[in-house]
Amino acid sequence: MSGKLPPKSTKKALSAKAPKKKVTLALQGGASYGAFTWGVLDRLLEDDRIEVVGISGASAGALNAVAVAYGMDENGPEGARNALRQIWHRLSYEEIAKDMPVLGKKSAAMNKGLSAVFNALGKIGNGTKVKAAHAKIQAAIIAMTTGKGDFFEDNIGQVIDFESMKKKRDGLPLFITATDIHNHKSRIFDRTDISAKSVKASCALPELFNDVVINGRLYWDGGFTENPAITPLKECDADDIIIIQTLPFLKRNGADDKSTDDDMLYELLFNSSVRKDVQYIQYDNARYDRDPEAAKKLGIKKINTHIINSGQVMPSKLTMCFDRDHLQTLHDMGYMAADKFIEDHFDAIGKHSSFTMNTARPPSAHKRYKKENIPAPKMPEPKKKKGFWGSLFG
Repeated sequence: MSGKLPPKSTKKALSAKAPKKKVTLALQGGASYGAFTWGVLDRLLEDDRIEVVGISGASAGALNAVAVAYGMDENGPEGARNALRQIWHRLSYEEIAKDMPVLGKKSAAMNKGLSAVFNALGKIGNGTKVKAAHAKIQAAIIAMTTGKGDFFEDNIGQVIDFESMKKKRDGLPLFITATDIHNHKSRIFDRTDISAKSVKASCALPELFNDVVINGRLYWDGGFTENPAITPLKECDADDIIIIQTLPFLKRNGADDKSTDDDMLYELLFNSSVRKDVQYIQYDNARYDRDPEAAKKLGIKKINTHIINSGQVMPSKLTMCFDRDHLQTLHDMGYMAADKFIEDHFDAIGKHSSFTMNTARPPSAHKRYKKENIPAPKMPEPKKKKGFWGSLFG
């Protein structure tokens, strides 16, 4: 994958004697939007003033987290960046389509022609709707490949050596979340039990994957319970947690006029655990400020929270758009978002939070509209039944 990256931050580097700022990273899922996280990681890893000492991920965030942890084992930050590039190259639709069991290599030519048609349509019509239509086709083909047999495990196994990761117990602390369907709780995999199958469990949306069973337990996508798990990062050797958010919080003053019902639903599902975890950290920080010694006896330490996101509505319809160009665009968005974060908030790392739940609340409850003079959202018109082309492009 190639693409011209934006220039690096112009902030002056710290002196060689200055200690690195230690951080942990919490990586959200989001299917193709995980490429945004790839871009963020690319920028953070190239800044030698920042040291990553723990990483947690769910779903696509799990893939990113494993790539970073394995790459760090092999060759430090540069190894992590290289592993990320390889993973996202293999995740592109162009690569996946080549391995379709039915069409084989013919599918690559078919996809090239299909992509050309959709790209042309996007230039003369609604680009988002056209991409969404293409994403639906891609989702069907991805389900026919990655969700069946051992394709997923074999594919990422070409990049990640999971056995070597298990043996390197002193490597970057790693936490991967999956959802245990038997008890409706999250299951955290770490270096002691990491495998291609546990990563697949973390990514296992039921409409895309067959059942993922590990030791007799059925697992679904980790984002259903914790997107991602933040609590384990508190035990790492850092006082700062950076959350890389794929779907930003929507506006808090009622419905966002640029978002759809699906966008609001996805935002709620993606961010409910983040809201909860950051709020708990704020509670613990308040207890620490009131009585540090008592808090320490309870195992509470003060944590600074930060967040990096695109700052804009990310259409939920495009979560399954894995076109190489689209992934590269998301990567570059993430790179620029991380560059802006470094410019604006690097000095806050190690000192105070640059993000708290006071800066991002869920949309207001309907009962507050009248009190705050906020217009109540209009009820949507009943949707008419769509034909084949209407369902594809709508």
